[in-house]
Amino acid sequence: MKTWKKLTALVLAAVLGAGLTGTAFAGEKPEFTDVSGHWAEAEIARVTKLGLIDGRSAGTFAPDENMTRAALVLALYRLAGSPALPGDAGNPFTDVEEDAVCRDAVVWAGNNGIVNGRSAGTFDPDGDVKRQEIARIMNLYAAWAVGRAELTSRIDVLAGYSDAAEVAGWARPCMNWAVASGFITGTTGNRLAPEGAATRAQMAAILCRYMDDASTGDASADNPRNGDGIGENELLVVSFGTSFNDNRAATIGAVEEAMEKAFPDYSVRRGFTANTIIEHIYRRDGQVIDDVKEALDRARANGVKNLLVQPTHLMNGYEYGDLVRELEKRLKDFETVKIGAPLLTGDGDFAAVAAAMVKAVAPDGKTAVCYMGHGTGADSDSVYARMQQELRAAGHDNYFIGTVESAPTAEDLAKLVKEGGYEKVILRPMMIVAGDHANNDMADPDDPESWYSVFTAAGLEVRCEVKGLGELEDIRQLLAAHARDAKLLGETGITVQPNPKNGESGALADGVYTIEVECGQSMFKIDSCQLTVKDGKMTAALTLGSASFDRMISGTAAAAKAAAEGAVDGVEAGGKMTFTLEVEALDRPLDFAAHSVKKDTWYDRTLTFISDTAVAK
Repeated sequence: MKTWKKLTALVLAAVLGAGLTGTAFAGEKPEFTDVSGHWAEAEIARVTKLGLIDGRSAGTFAPDENMTRAALVLALYRLAGSPALPGDAGNPFTDVEEDAVCRDAVVWAGNNGIVNGRSAGTFDPDGDVKRQEIARIMNLYAAWAVGRAELTSRIDVLAGYSDAAEVAGWARPCMNWAVASGFITGTTGNRLAPEGAATRAQMAAILCRYMDDASTGDASADNPRNGDGIGENELLVVSFGTSFNDNRAATIGAVEEAMEKAFPDYSVRRGFTANTIIEHIYRRDGQVIDDVKEALDRARANGVKNLLVQPTHLMNGYEYGDLVRELEKRLKDFETVKIGAPLLTGDGDFAAVAAAMVKAVAPDGKTAVCYMGHGTGADSDSVYARMQQELRAAGHDNYFIGTVESAPTAEDLAKLVKEGGYEKVILRPMMIVAGDHANNDMADPDDPESWYSVFTAAGLEVRCEVKGLGELEDIRQLLAAHARDAKLLGETGITVQPNPKNGESGALADGVYTIEVECGQSMFKIDSCQLTVKDGKMTAALTLGSASFDRMISGTAAAAKAAAEGAVDGVEAGGKMTFTLEVEALDRPLDFAAHSVKKDTWYDRTLTFISDTAVAK
């Protein structure tokens, strides 16, 4: 690993130690007299604590002054660990003095292709840095940081902005990347203002967003297993995926390595089912990961005859059902297609996984261990209760199983732990990977709804162990055993439950109903929903369990950032927020975006209104 990577990792580790949300320093006394109460107070505190941006004087930061080109380059140089310059690194800019604070930073950035001069021989260090310049400089820095010549987004998000045509050709790919990444947001009037300046506060926020996005480890340590030259026998390992680089290598990558050892006559390849994760990794790290369809196309193009598929899914839920359906469509492409069972399938699986989960933690007598599962609307949700029974039967009364999306909830477990007389609790994910759910729903100290916060509020001493099941050797060997026992497609005997998103939308008569709503993303706790059907049109009064989000809109987060109107304001009552939304259809995922009050940004929320749960009022 290069020195700069180690140093950057140390800076990011400091950020991680304070939390991933960008509000880690919000409770500290401001260093500057002109920052208290500012919208970017937390971000300013963060970048100044990390030493990335200096104050304008001993007591002022000047948050609303424009950011200069020199200050931006200096911040990135410091973020990189202020790497030493080679002995022959001369200063090509006549307007950057040899004793200037930014001198080494500008030379370093120029040598690494991150910045150019404003004209031949001049850098214009005190000039305002334009928004499209920020996009390009940030893009080139981010690409340099991951060893790429460039980074791009394969999704065009600029089209929705009224002044997208004003983005210069040289800046357009970078601006699209920066907006798609959430680093740069639009200004008032649905505009990008590419030639506009950015304030020092805005630049602090952009840097914090970038650091959060880049804080999950080195993607180069992970093998995407997307190569050709496969041969006649392929073992395709199918996972939901995670954008957390370190944990992807430690879990999914480790499972794939175990498969290679167990199947020396097969070429092991990877397929992810979550395209949003695939795109995120590509945009941030330049790493290409196949989705299942692309992996199957690659197998067919390489002349694979015998295809063996092993899912890393915990159970035979909707993800497993989707995989089976896709394979059924591709039977003609191969001579044989076999599939291994999900992790928790047979009776022996529950005993083996329970033993591995207990072996992974060594609590004392005053400590409970709570495993967090995902939860699902499929019938296979029963595996969590079954695992709890297995632990109890084995005498592990201090082990508890809960879920994010179903029951038992964190609140349920906290009550059980307290009733058991335990004083401390260890939280771990009951998931193959420790990704978004583990880091945010479980371990985020700044989210009042996280498991960490819920258990802490209950008066318990909490320790989070953000480690996926895929890190456990016994789990990897069990998955390899399932692959060895793989059956021909259609002969597995495993129930494949129809996925609601592939079914026909249910039809409801005019009336008012209570209805259950599933969300495809975390950090969005739905309390209840009332659906009104009239003349074939459906309107939902969707109530969230908190007031963390204040606006919602139909469509994606990227479209929401560009939209000038159309957002629905929530109505708060009793600490809950209710939104009145038009519902296009039932029983299939619908794209919505929700605006976070805390982070002042839009997030994708995929909602499915389940017709079978509708009860007339």
